[in-house]
Amino acid sequence: MIAEQDFSLDELARAVKERKPEVGAIVSFLGVVRAGTGTETGTETGTETGTETGTETGKTGEEGKKIKGLEIVVGDEAKAEREFEELKREAVERFGVEAVEIVHRKGSLVVGESIVAILVGAGHRKAAFRACEYLINALRVSGAVARKELK
Repeated sequence: MIAEQDFSLDELARAVKERKPEVGAIVSFLGVVRAGTGTETGTETGTETGTETGTETGKTGEEGKKIKGLEIVVGDEAKAEREFEELKREAVERFGVEAVEIVHRKGSLVVGESIVAILVGAGHRKAAFRACEYLINALRVSGAVARKELK
């Protein structure tokens, strides 16, 4: 789902539990706008291990300018929603999880605001963790959502 307004992780988790009572574990990922997010490419991490771009060197973004927020742009909302639904189906099939929720904000967001939430419900936590990691990585490369730093 694409959203202009902030969302509640509690409400998303409640929806997963109500829709799929066989869920014994819910794993969530919450991406937030952080100061010093890195370069104009919108990358969230400097390496696959999760080292934040710029934090190790003390930089606060391109040319040392402090990041004020992100502009999240969704070019074709219907297409983005279809991509999200396809990713959800892939996760269910690939990892055997019971339910997936994806919510991505759009518009101008300031430091500290939520960008994206992914919740994965499964009978056991291992599948839920794997599916959640798969989904956040797939979202980052999908092209459905573009990010531009606000300085």
